[in-house]
Amino acid sequence: MTQGIRIFPPNWLGDVIMAQPAMRAIVQHHPDSEIHIFGRPWLSDLLPFLNLEQTTYQAEHVTHQKSFLFRNSFHAAWQAFRSGSAERHGFKHECRSLLLTHAYRPKLNMQHEHHRDYFLDLVEQAGIPVTQRHVSLNASQTDLDAGIDLLQKHHIDPKRAICIAPGAQFGGAKRYPSEAYAYILKWLSEAGWQPVILGTQAEREIGEQCLAKTTGKTWNASGTTSLQQALQLVACSQLTLCNDSGLMHVSAGLGKATVGIFGATDPSRTAPSGKHVSLLYKPAPCSPCLKRECHVSGHPCMINIFPEMVRDACLAQLKA
Repeated sequence: MTQGIRIFPPNWLGDVIMAQPAMRAIVQHHPDSEIHIFGRPWLSDLLPFLNLEQTTYQAEHVTHQKSFLFRNSFHAAWQAFRSGSAERHGFKHECRSLLLTHAYRPKLNMQHEHHRDYFLDLVEQAGIPVTQRHVSLNASQTDLDAGIDLLQKHHIDPKRAICIAPGAQFGGAKRYPSEAYAYILKWLSEAGWQPVILGTQAEREIGEQCLAKTTGKTWNASGTTSLQQALQLVACSQLTLCNDSGLMHVSAGLGKATVGIFGATDPSRTAPSGKHVSLLYKPAPCSPCLKRECHVSGHPCMINIFPEMVRDACLAQLKA
């Protein structure tokens, strides 16, 4: 048995970032332990930015002394049980209590309270002290240099680069309209800023729509970068403008200027932690619906946020 610790982080990028303070508390409480992060392959790209000393990514099943489960699925508890971990810490969910040696009842409700505090509740119930409750990410000089090099290869000035993440993998309900982004990016471009669109290959057309009115230097990087490269670009750019998404949490956690647009989700539950964050939220009567797709004519929670509001928030952050 490896005399170490295995951490099962959440499955979504934004949730992993919100769980970072809780994971950091585990790391700080076990300074002499070998700690592994277990989960989806993209975690290996993210891990260098998570500011978790002595941790490594692990894809295969290896027995550990302790396992901490930030995923609430039965499958995660079954994986920890099958791996033979002597201690298995997690919340009581999906009839999995018998698979855990330490099954806790959540004191907070994810439907109404901030996810970051929900994850911290787990480690506090496990008897681990928490000294830092906010996200604190880190980009190495190597990653910063790589991001700058990537921008320059695409003729983007790092001092004028702004990252835009107009997609939303969770669903269209969280996505601000491409037509509105097009006006915002036109105005920002006219002010001398150079937009870089980040997203998946499936979101590439959305990126093209957002750049439709922009005449200055731009780069639609959707589908052309790895997660590591996207994080490097965020780290070395001057601002990130995005919907409620994982990259919003990354940017804010890195201390970058960040403008986040909320509609279907509630910032009181998933707002990023950072010193240079502006959040735009003009809820409709149906907000927050927490649905993947909007079923109300006109997508009112997003239409309530005028493009001029977003532009002004970006310019204010860029001048700060």
